[in-house]
Amino acid sequence: MKLKTLSLATLAAGSMGLLATPAMADRAAAEANLHKLNVPEGFNVEVYAEVPGARQMTFGQSTGTVFVGTRGKNAYAVVDKNKDRQADEVVNILSDLKIGNGVAMHQGNLYVAEQNRIARYAAPGFDLTLPFEQMREVVFDDLPDKAHHGWRYIDFGPDGKLYVTVGAPCNICDVKGYEGTIIRMNPDGSEAEVYAHGVRNSVGMDFHPESGDLYFTDNNVDMMGDDNPPGEFNHAAEMGQHFGFPYYAGGNARHQDWQDKPVPQEMTFPEVEFQAHTANLGFKFYTGKMFPAEYQGDAIIAQHGSWNRTEPVGYKLQRVTFDNNQVSGHEVFIDGWLQDGEAWGRPTDVLELPDGSLLVSDDYNGVIYRISYGQGGQKTASTAAAKTDKVTGLSMPESAIAHTDGRVFVSEIGEFGKGGDGQISVINPDGSKTVLAGGLNDPKGIDLFNNVLYVADINQVFKIDMDGNVQVIADSKNLPGKAEFLNDLEIDGNGNVYVSDSGTEDGKHAGIYKITPEGEISQVLNEKSGIKRPNGLLMDGINTLLVADFGTGDLYRADLSSGKVKDLNQGFGGADGLVRDIHGFLYVSDWHNGKVWQLAGPRATPQLIRDQLKAAADMALSADGKQLLVPDMKAGELLYLPIR
Repeated sequence: MKLKTLSLATLAAGSMGLLATPAMADRAAAEANLHKLNVPEGFNVEVYAEVPGARQMTFGQSTGTVFVGTRGKNAYAVVDKNKDRQADEVVNILSDLKIGNGVAMHQGNLYVAEQNRIARYAAPGFDLTLPFEQMREVVFDDLPDKAHHGWRYIDFGPDGKLYVTVGAPCNICDVKGYEGTIIRMNPDGSEAEVYAHGVRNSVGMDFHPESGDLYFTDNNVDMMGDDNPPGEFNHAAEMGQHFGFPYYAGGNARHQDWQDKPVPQEMTFPEVEFQAHTANLGFKFYTGKMFPAEYQGDAIIAQHGSWNRTEPVGYKLQRVTFDNNQVSGHEVFIDGWLQDGEAWGRPTDVLELPDGSLLVSDDYNGVIYRISYGQGGQKTASTAAAKTDKVTGLSMPESAIAHTDGRVFVSEIGEFGKGGDGQISVINPDGSKTVLAGGLNDPKGIDLFNNVLYVADINQVFKIDMDGNVQVIADSKNLPGKAEFLNDLEIDGNGNVYVSDSGTEDGKHAGIYKITPEGEISQVLNEKSGIKRPNGLLMDGINTLLVADFGTGDLYRADLSSGKVKDLNQGFGGADGLVRDIHGFLYVSDWHNGKVWQLAGPRATPQLIRDQLKAAADMALSADGKQLLVPDMKAGELLYLPIR
C-alpha cells in the first residue's frame, strides 16, 4: 500500500488519445546513481519523471501539470494525477518544433519559444489530447533564425510582460538586431523591445520575489583557457543596461580581438562570478516553505557543466545567498553528478512546486529530479535490511511504512482482541527497535503523510506525530457506517485519508471511508459495492483506488466519483497488502496462504515471488525502493524482500 510512487513514466502521442509506452531505461540509470549525490542534511533527491531531453520547465495552473521544453522538436506535459509527487504519465504534446527549449505559462496559455518564433497554445491544462499543433497561435516571429545559441529561455515578469533571452549566433562577434539581448513584449507579442544588451547566451532568468528585479545567468566566451572568462549571475535592475558582450568576454575579461574596441556605454558587471565553463543555466529564487527558512529568497542555479575544459567542472546545483535583497555569497547546494572526471548527469533547469519542493531537469539522462526536505536525505535513506533480511520478536505485526530517513514504522497488534496492548514501533536504521506510541487496541493499516502517521484501529482512526502524540480523527461516533473492522489506510496527494472496513466475515458493514484534512467524513463505498471485504488500498489516479478483497481474493478498481467498481484480477486468497514500486510493478500479499505476488499491471498474470510465510500482511516499499517490507503477522517478523 505504501510509498505510492506511481512512476510509470510513459510517452503518449496522438491527438485523439494517449498512446502510452513504457520508457524506463534512462530513469533506471539515473536512479542507480542517486546515491552518488552529495545532499545537505535533511534533503532528499528522487527521480520525478523521465522526459527525453528535458530542458526548461513551467508549472501549469489548475491541474499542476509540468510542461517541459527540449532542444529538439518535442515539448512534453508531465502529469501527476494523484499529487503524490511522482509523475504518472509523460505526454508528448508537440512534435514539430524548431528547438522548442523555452516554455512558460500565462493566464492558462502555454507559451513555447522556438529558435525563430514564439507561439501560444490555449488550455493545455484542460485537455492534453487537444490537437495543439493545429491550435498554434504565433505571437512573435522575428527572432533570429540561427542555430548557434538558438535555444530560447522565456519567463513572465511581474509587469505581465514576456521576457525572452536571445543568444549571440557565435562564440564572439558583432551582434545586430535582437542578437545578444534579453527582449520583452506583451503577451500577444506586441511592443517588443530590448530590455538588456550585451548578453552572450543566457539560458536562465527569474525575478526577485521582493524587488521584482530581473536576474539572469550568462554563458561566456569559449576558447580563452580553462579558467577564463568567468560565468555570470547578473542583475538587470532597469531597462537599457549593457552587460558587456562582445566587448567583455565575461566579467572583466576581454578577448584579444576586442580589447581595444571602444565600449559603447557604461557596463554592468556580474553580481556573482562562477568558475569558467561551469555553464550556469536555469535557476529559481526559492519562495517555498518546505526548505529551512534560511533558503528563503536564495537562488538555486543549475550548472550544466563544461564541454571543452581540460578537467571538467560544473555538473552541480549552486546556491546564491541573499541578505536584504542583496547577494551575500554563493556555495554548492548539491553536487556529485561529476565523478572522477566523468559526468553521469547534467542539471539544466529548476522549478518550484506548490509544496515547496524543487524540480531539476537533466537533459543528459532525460529525467526530472525532485528535491524535498523534512523527511531525511538520500544519503541516510537506508534500512535495517542493510544488516539483516528480517526483524524478529514483533507481536503480530500487521502493517509497515518506511520513512525516507531510514526508519520503518510497524503496527503491532499484540494479543488480538485485547485492548490496550497494541503499539506503533520504530525499526531504526541500525536495527534497534523503539516504541513511538503504545496503549492502542488492534492497530492495523498505517500510512505517512507530511511527517505524521495515520493508523486504523478496529473502529477508530488516529494520527500520531513524530513525538508520539496520539489524536483520534474518526471513531464509531462520527463514522457514517458501523465501523466493524477498520483495516487498511491510503492517503492521496491532497491529504485525504481513505480507510477500508473489512466488515464481518460475511461482509456486513464493509466499505471504504474518506476523511478530509478538514475532518469531514463520508462513506465512499458501502457493502453493496460488490467488494465483499475491502482490505488493501492503493491510489490509482484521481478519485480512483485499487482495492484488495480479503473475502474473495479479487483485485478491484473503484471509481470514487461514480461509485462504480471493476473486477481486474483474482486468485489472491486472503488479499491484504497492495504496493507499487518505482518501476510500476504491483505487489499483492495473500494473508491466508502466506504468499506475495508481483504483477506488471493490475490485469497482468500474477507471478509468485515469495511463499511459505505464515500470514503475509500489509506491505510497503523500503526507503530506497529496492525491497518490500512484508509483515509476517503470525510469525512475528518483518521481512525485507529484495525486488531488484
